[in-house]
Amino acid sequence: MKRLFFPHTMIASDLAEALHAALGPTTLFHPLPAAVDVQSGKLAAAQKIDLVFPCAEDGGALAAVIASFRDWAAEHAGRDLAGRMGRGAEIPFFGEDATSRIAAEIKAGAGADAASTAAAGLLQARLLLMLAQEHDAHRSELTADLRWLETQERRMLEELKGDDDALMGEMGASPVTAVPPTLHMPAARIGAWAQLALAAEDFWRTAPAVLFLTDSAEVMDHVTEQFTAEPLLRRYAVAAATDELQTWLVDPKGPPPVAEKAAVAPALRLTLVRLTGMDAPEWLGRLTGKSWRDASEPDPDAAAEGVLVGMVEQA
Repeated sequence: MKRLFFPHTMIASDLAEALHAALGPTTLFHPLPAAVDVQSGKLAAAQKIDLVFPCAEDGGALAAVIASFRDWAAEHAGRDLAGRMGRGAEIPFFGEDATSRIAAEIKAGAGADAASTAAAGLLQARLLLMLAQEHDAHRSELTADLRWLETQERRMLEELKGDDDALMGEMGASPVTAVPPTLHMPAARIGAWAQLALAAEDFWRTAPAVLFLTDSAEVMDHVTEQFTAEPLLRRYAVAAATDELQTWLVDPKGPPPVAEKAAVAPALRLTLVRLTGMDAPEWLGRLTGKSWRDASEPDPDAAAEGVLVGMVEQA
């Protein structure tokens, strides 16, 4: 069974390590080989994750669009793409329709009109994912800084406590807390990621079964609100990969294997649902707003197979 992390194009190293220990290597789809973040590159080199580039041969087109956007952004407020995403409506060209408007202006300026609608839509989706990656990287740096400050403050308070318990009581709880950031534009990201995923034709030919994984509560909520979801697991503790769990995940019928009491703490907790009435490519097609296969030729196995979607939390 393949494990596919979505809708992000990058993953935190500690989460990747936990997923590798609990379930095995995780696959990430990426829109541009030249733009893989350093952390993901190291994880791929260590075989903790698998990077797949559905549109590797068309990287030049996306790079050109990004360069054009950077030129536009530099004229307005610097080259900070992450800032464009965070400031939203304050800046023209950044809202739910940001990438379509960017692509339209660049296309109009270049006089290009030969691209097919499908190719243009895929390029637009990849552009959104690249902007989202820069936004996520920026937020990740901020979160890391907050965690560092929290650690330093805790150490300082522990030292103060040793000298003066009264002073510790006056200061109270730590005001610095690294709250997990919410996902910006979840619906748009999921749709864009689904378009990229459908372009990975070789992956779907060789993946007999796929487990879709996210670490975002917003993504999980969006999925379960849009589709009929059968709950299978709720915060199931996974300490290390086991044959029993892997076998059950391939065909999750009946109760899951009992989580053994391991000597070490669980690597992560897994909440799992099955989306009924479709298989993975059909689901991805619906996420993009289109049907992947002709409705006149339904897949008789799709309803029985379903799609497994899980949310992982580090224990």
